[in-house]
Amino acid sequence: MYILGSLLVLILSFCIFILIGFIQYSLFVPDDYVLWVFKYPYSRYIIVIVFYLFLVFFYFFYKENREKDPVTKKRKKFWTGFIILNIIGFYIIFTSVTVVTDHKIIDHSFLHPQGREYEFEEIVKIETGVRGNRYYFPFTHNRGDFYYKIELMDGKIIDLNDEASGYEDEDDHPTFVLNKLDARLVEMGVTKVSSMDNFDYTTESLDRMYTDQIKSILERK
Repeated sequence: MYILGSLLVLILSFCIFILIGFIQYSLFVPDDYVLWVFKYPYSRYIIVIVFYLFLVFFYFFYKENREKDPVTKKRKKFWTGFIILNIIGFYIIFTSVTVVTDHKIIDHSFLHPQGREYEFEEIVKIETGVRGNRYYFPFTHNRGDFYYKIELMDGKIIDLNDEASGYEDEDDHPTFVLNKLDARLVEMGVTKVSSMDNFDYTTESLDRMYTDQIKSILERK
């Protein structure tokens, strides 16, 4: 039962992740997009959903062994709060999307689900590099992860390479798209801070075609 329950939870979690991505794409991504991002750290909240599924499984598994107390007001308040928190959590997850088109950036959030639009001219800084050999908390980032952060005029910072999605072939892969976008932004005169430190770590998990694109981005001034 433990093994079957764990497998069921993993399968359901994967299905939920796919469903969330499909809903986000359907609601927020226009036809003329070139890249869309499920923003960090909200993209990692899927792990919280997995934890909830484990709790639900063990709740029902041990139900027959639990003391059959009548439903109390205290328990009703607990479940009411639990449901409300889950609704808020799912709302935050669903609306944590940034879309890049040929002309603008649309940033959706729980405060602005309709999305706030930014022109490329409102990008004030680019910071890009590769994460090094340091300790990271579970389900955050790994050594060798390439990041491409843009800072907008209102101070908002978005990593356009974190959980980037929506490509159908190699030319639409986020790394290729970011290379083209970077060339355009650098030509526009956007301030850029980049570092080749830790670049070698990218070769541990990526093919040459992708590391070449990353190298091109990091070396472009």
